[in-house]
Amino acid sequence: MNGRQRFLLALVLATLTGYISLSYEILWVRLYSFVSGSRAWAFGALLGSYLIGLALGSLWSLRFQGSGKGQEEIRALSGFVGLANGLGFLVVPLVSWLVVWIPYGWTFPVVVLAASLLGAALPLICHFAIPPDEKAGARLSYLYLGNILGSGAGSLITGFVLMDNFSLGTISVFLACLGFLLVLGLDFFSGKRGRLLCLRAGVLVVGIIVVMISGSFLFKGLYERLQLKKDYCWGTEFEMVVESRFGVITIDEDQKIYGGGMYDGTLSVDLYPGSWMIRPYFLGAVHESPKKVLEIGLSGGTWAKILANHPGVEELTVVEINGAYRERVIPQVEATRSILKNPKITIVTDDGRRWLRRHRDRKFDAIILNSTYHFREHATNLLSREFMQLVRDHLEPGGIFLFNATGSSRVAKTAAEVFPHAILLLNNVLVSNAPLDFDKDRWRRILQDYHYEDGPLFREDEQGEIEEIVSMLDHIGDREADGSRRILTRAQIIEDGEGLEVVTDDNLGHEFN
Repeated sequence: MNGRQRFLLALVLATLTGYISLSYEILWVRLYSFVSGSRAWAFGALLGSYLIGLALGSLWSLRFQGSGKGQEEIRALSGFVGLANGLGFLVVPLVSWLVVWIPYGWTFPVVVLAASLLGAALPLICHFAIPPDEKAGARLSYLYLGNILGSGAGSLITGFVLMDNFSLGTISVFLACLGFLLVLGLDFFSGKRGRLLCLRAGVLVVGIIVVMISGSFLFKGLYERLQLKKDYCWGTEFEMVVESRFGVITIDEDQKIYGGGMYDGTLSVDLYPGSWMIRPYFLGAVHESPKKVLEIGLSGGTWAKILANHPGVEELTVVEINGAYRERVIPQVEATRSILKNPKITIVTDDGRRWLRRHRDRKFDAIILNSTYHFREHATNLLSREFMQLVRDHLEPGGIFLFNATGSSRVAKTAAEVFPHAILLLNNVLVSNAPLDFDKDRWRRILQDYHYEDGPLFREDEQGEIEEIVSMLDHIGDREADGSRRILTRAQIIEDGEGLEVVTDDNLGHEFN
């Protein structure tokens, strides 16, 4: 092999190295995002661990350089890359087992080790492929460019194509097989020929077969372990796991739905005294005739079904950033799949805040934000003062805004400062620019009129339950009432938030606090 051919092969190997390394990083981002429940700091910790690993790998590569044993060093390098590839493949299943026993924050050294082995590959390829002559700088730039292009391809192909069509386990197996091909390329680069190369190729083929067979076992129960952690029991399986480029959605045997490892809700529209499902039904208690409703956050479709069947609602627009809920989850959920055929409902896949900015002329009688926990990454985007001001501009006169503060007094205070009228309903904040019109008779009548495709919400012999539910309105501001009747006034919200800073786009709310 002449110098030009060696350099072209090195260029291909550098590109492949970039693709594999960046793809593994994408998988590990998904891993730690899920296991942490999308905590904002988890991405930074993962990225920091990955970069530290790359730096250590580059430093480590110096020990292989400069001894003058070129071909032997390259042969050793192929084995080294094979080890790095194997460890990179094992990171995801290994961490999924470790978190059953230890906090996930203690597993980042696994990423550092794997990244350090992967990080040594590029500088070693450059060292052995570039002779120390006047063209060394140019050749180095070409190899580095190839590595960058490979990394970009990893973001595009793995991030947007593979992650949207294949499971984390399948992609890991694919990357491991690519890694074995990289090892074979290094063997060829080292000058191996004949029986030695065939023997090494045979070993790599066996390795590929082993990885493909073991993948189904190593990744079985992956998301169950990552989500349940120390509560995981051997053999536990979710009823549904949906993976896409948007994230991971799981449904357990109790029909509870989780997005990114965090609780989203229950796939049921049943209402009974003391149920937290009272929140979407509360629309009838405060608004006389909500004809146009906007819901931000679809999840499993439970709230959309409730709102669309509210007597008097003529149009429900639902904006959901994760398209997998509509495309892959709800069609399989018996309790909510009817919303996909309901002519009242329009479902849009978009970011809620961006959609509001692009549709400044749209006004609604009610905007319902089925928001996630206030401490998750990007939560501030839908909880900040600026977002609430944007929502306020989209409300009709007398319109209401209901959203989940998930127990944050700081978030509730922010809403109370933007809107002059507010209450705290369990963990949801309900606000308006106009005085809130509570009406027990109207709410009772609406609950009696609620019907779904399988019958009424309440039977004739369940009228006593309706009376117990509407009696919530007799306990506004009553802190001594039980949780099913806890409704706090705006003054109480502000009192609870005394000394707390309002959430803004600039301070990122609770995400890093």
